[in-house]
Amino acid sequence: MRLRWAVAALGATSTARGCVLVHAESLRPLLASPARAFAPAPPHIRHFRGGSMLAAAGGALRAAPPLARSAGASMLAGAAISALVIGGFNLLGFAATLVAPAKAEKVTDLLGTGAIAASAIATFALSPFPLSLRKVLVTAAVVSWGVRLAGFLFYRVLRTGGDTRLEQYFETVSSMAAFWGVSALWGWLTALPTTLLCFSPAAARPLGPIAIVAAAVFCSAFAAEAVSDWQKWHWKQDPNHADHWCDVGLWSQCRHPNYASELTIWPSIFLLAAPGLVQVSGSAVARVGGVAAAALCPIFVALVILKVSGVPIAEARNERRFAQRPAYQQYKSSTPLLVPRFVQRWFV
Repeated sequence: MRLRWAVAALGATSTARGCVLVHAESLRPLLASPARAFAPAPPHIRHFRGGSMLAAAGGALRAAPPLARSAGASMLAGAAISALVIGGFNLLGFAATLVAPAKAEKVTDLLGTGAIAASAIATFALSPFPLSLRKVLVTAAVVSWGVRLAGFLFYRVLRTGGDTRLEQYFETVSSMAAFWGVSALWGWLTALPTTLLCFSPAAARPLGPIAIVAAAVFCSAFAAEAVSDWQKWHWKQDPNHADHWCDVGLWSQCRHPNYASELTIWPSIFLLAAPGLVQVSGSAVARVGGVAAAALCPIFVALVILKVSGVPIAEARNERRFAQRPAYQQYKSSTPLLVPRFVQRWFV
């Protein structure tokens, strides 16, 4: 029998070293059944002739010895894959702003937010562990959020012609690099729950009451964010509302329902993923390290929305436009900042 050999580099783990020769005949059973992509691969290296860096990284991790596929090493590999995907999207955005800075704001949200959805898809596809319902739900949640928000923001900027709030970031090369660098960091941190879950050996842990509640909360917040975005968009299309704040629908329940929804979406995704990040062996730090890392996502999102570019900027903009109008001051004093009235009534 004629043998055909291929060289595959071992990587992505601390104990993987050197090169191995792989018999091509042994790859056929794996390639014959797409469903086996989710099963633990045998201890040898797959050969990706002309394949991508991401495919090679995923194959190297699957082929690593059991010790090399420990929880920590596996999740680090997932984080690296996520960084490659999100970094690539933002690098593309940086290149686009260099070529056409006047039109840069038209692709910022499409690429920045879309990168998170792309990262979720990539880490799910390259996961070295068996398919689980928890991974499907978390990945679907992140991808749904990313596709919906990126699509809406891209549609909005095409209709309005641009976003003047971003013009200051595209005046110099250094400001462009800083903008896309921060965008990449934001995307990578935001994607951590799904990134780490897809590369966690414990992801197959059955869903419990916390996961079910978290999934329900996510669905409610996802719907609320979509509704609030469209309510404000349609409000602003009416010329009679050009000099008035949006106070209809969910915007009558709190002043920033879109941000309130965002502040709910990511904690719910984190809670849905967290049980699948708790490992069954190792030190206490090793067992909960993935949970602690994933918690950076909702913490970072909350800091950005509450302290940096979300609520403070929106409130300041409304103050500049409407502060001298008694009706606005009445709306501001009688309408909660973030927690809707109907939610407050549930707890009072």
